Amino acid sequence: MNTRSRENFLIQVMNSGFERAAASFSRLVNRSVKIINGQSVLIRQEQDFSSISEEQGDLHILVTQIIGDISGKSFLIFNRDESVEVFKTLSHSVKSDTLNEAFLLELDNIISASVISELSDSLDLEIYGDVPQLVKINAKDLQLFMTKDEKKDDPASVVFCNTTFQFDKHERVHPQFIWKLSSKIFELIPEQKITA
Repeated sequence: MNTRSRENFLIQVMNSGFERAAASFSRLVNRSVKIINGQSVLIRQEQDFSSISEEQGDLHILVTQIIGDISGKSFLIFNRDESVEVFKTLSHSVKSDTLNEAFLLELDNIISASVISELSDSLDLEIYGDVPQLVKINAKDLQLFMTKDEKKDDPASVVFCNTTFQFDKHERVHPQFIWKLSSKIFELIPEQKITA
């Protein structure tokens, strides 16, 4: 199995999903939303992602369970300032933690669904995202939170995505997205997809 080609293909597919997400997000907020400075990295050692995560303070983590032909989870991570900034794209005058959290859940639903759909279409798999859950933790607890449900019998590959969403030409948010996908995903990438 050509592992490097399969890894590169997976990252390319996920990046296409983020482009799809930006288009959906644009329609939701009725403003131009673009992906700038998108970078995805496959982390081979699940326990070693902490050096990449740069978050500090209180975090909003949106967790989506991936179900179907492969299993996994996505974690969309916003710090407090980013969660407020992304809410401002929808409404400049309303300040409500409840509405902010509901909007973050909807945003996660859009982004996760876009990437999951891209994976499903590109790999010809039946996979779906469950209803996202919002978890609030402090950044110092992120490593423990991410590793608490590891499965030794089905190791996960971790894809760390640093993506900046730019609204119109000024505001931007820089959430982090961590995907823990069953390592079986690499076996399910058709050979013709990586040789094309």
